[in-house]
Amino acid sequence: MKWDILLEDGSFEIDNKLHIKSSDMIDLAQGKYRSTRLESFTYPKSAHCLVNPGCIVNQNNQTLIYLENIDDTNILLHTTNAVNTYYYHMVNDEKHRSKSFWRDLTEHYGAYRLYTGLPYTSSDSASSHNTDHQSCVDELIRSLVPLSNFVNKFIQDNYNSMYLKLKNLSLGPFAPRSFEIFPMIVINYNIVSNYHWDLSDASNCLCCLIPLGNFQGGDLYFPQLHVRVPLQPGQVVAFDSHNLLHGNLPLISGIRHSIVYFVHQNFFHKEDNYSNMEIENVKLIKSLHDNKNLNKRILLSEPVDFQTIDYTINVPKNKDQRHSPEELERGRKGESKILHFNE
Repeated sequence: MKWDILLEDGSFEIDNKLHIKSSDMIDLAQGKYRSTRLESFTYPKSAHCLVNPGCIVNQNNQTLIYLENIDDTNILLHTTNAVNTYYYHMVNDEKHRSKSFWRDLTEHYGAYRLYTGLPYTSSDSASSHNTDHQSCVDELIRSLVPLSNFVNKFIQDNYNSMYLKLKNLSLGPFAPRSFEIFPMIVINYNIVSNYHWDLSDASNCLCCLIPLGNFQGGDLYFPQLHVRVPLQPGQVVAFDSHNLLHGNLPLISGIRHSIVYFVHQNFFHKEDNYSNMEIENVKLIKSLHDNKNLNKRILLSEPVDFQTIDYTINVPKNKDQRHSPEELERGRKGESKILHFNE
């Protein structure tokens, strides 16, 4: 699968030297792939559809997207029940509800390293808005242990250098290590995402996304690659969240949660004195390339039609809003999605 270089200015370069600004790319994705009735989504439907376990690589044979199954149904049922219980508790109990939950229907658990030299516990993990809510958060995180174990084993088996790099990453004395190698997770509660790059994520690591719930639609879509992943419960997808524009197609029906395991770039400070923080990048890149010899895909040498489209279309300028107001309002009410085609 052909993938080309994101330049330093955030533009996207393809073989005919057409440059597309990152803001225009997002505007295109928002306008073309969301603001249309679902039945006319012929363009996303024509995308390469990754349904079965497999891997898509770039022109350097480096992993971009890797889909795998979660074979243990007990992990899936246990995690889904825990997230659903927490979600409805937050919807119905205003006193326990955090600002981030009500604003974005998301919460971040684990360790941040944004404003200080040492990593620190996120406000959602610490339940800083209400100490009475701490036991609810602790129970949720304990319930995620089986899933976290699976995700860590998945990375260890397929990207051992990445696993070792993150395992040897010290979080210091003030931050929990609730998710093994990953400092942080985010849970998106009954919400799908608009198109975005996670530019704070480490550029030489992969994030891992797991969908939960009972739903139709909400496919994960990568406009740069013209790749669609119709994720379902029981699957995990690892992808390059820093470099790949990604978002969801509209949800058709049901309730869809998702859990994302990731690591921010600012955990890797060159001036740190933590021992064994850095694993040689050459080893990491080789691991991302090899992926246990699963990266056997056709590499395209010429741009295809979707890479040479005229992207100058009249759509509202993107304001980096991860979620639409309509989806947020539905999620805050704890409602299932029902798509009306006559809207």
